Amino acid sequence: MDLIENSISGWSSMADTYQRLSEISVEDIHLSPLGQGAEALQIIQDFKGKRFLELGCGAAQNTIACARKGGWSVGVDASMEQIRHAHKLKIPNGNSDVIRGDITSLDWIKSETFDWILSMFAIEFVSNIDEFFAASYRILRPDGRILFSTVHPLGSFQWDTTEKAVIAHDYFNLPVEIWADEDEDGKELNLTIFRTIEEIVGSVLNQGFKILRLLEPRALPIQDSDLSPYKGPYWEPYRERLEKIPFALVIEASK
Repeated sequence: MDLIENSISGWSSMADTYQRLSEISVEDIHLSPLGQGAEALQIIQDFKGKRFLELGCGAAQNTIACARKGGWSVGVDASMEQIRHAHKLKIPNGNSDVIRGDITSLDWIKSETFDWILSMFAIEFVSNIDEFFAASYRILRPDGRILFSTVHPLGSFQWDTTEKAVIAHDYFNLPVEIWADEDEDGKELNLTIFRTIEEIVGSVLNQGFKILRLLEPRALPIQDSDLSPYKGPYWEPYRERLEKIPFALVIEASK
């Protein structure tokens, strides 16, 4: 698998804590923590009869939301622990499934199979995003679309709690974040790859996509927080930052 193996172990080790402390809707597609979902932004107008593939699905909340809205959906994730959480949720029978698999090459999926590809916060763990977007382009139908979120490059910089600002030392040389999982031995190190907007957009365009929408969502005001499909105690400590600095870069593109 091209998905960075260490990050798979990291996501598996934190799956229980992350899913317990996050409130993720199975009624709407989430795009960014504490932010609006796809329904409020009117991104997907028609679900009925459409085929959806969610890459890096985690507990498959978006996969389930698509099925509940009338679509046929498949969620794919490399972490078995995340998939176990998906199976604990109510997956609509007959038109939704979740499987463990490689989300990069996708050579196990026939060309022109899906109407939509969804991928929320997965490509920052993929070493070759050109391969990812090329494979996504191949398996989409002629009028297919991809909707993805990834960590915004400003998310790679430290938040200064005194200045209430991001300290951006060198935007053009973004770091790779190395983080530890929750195993007691502490031996596993996990990687998050931050990329500039130019690099991400360039990769999408170079594979033949046409960008329809680019968003940098802001956290909803606290009085409207119930409207977000992606919230919970896991994210509340970051609210002040997310009200000023985007956590996510969201792109919708068509084939």
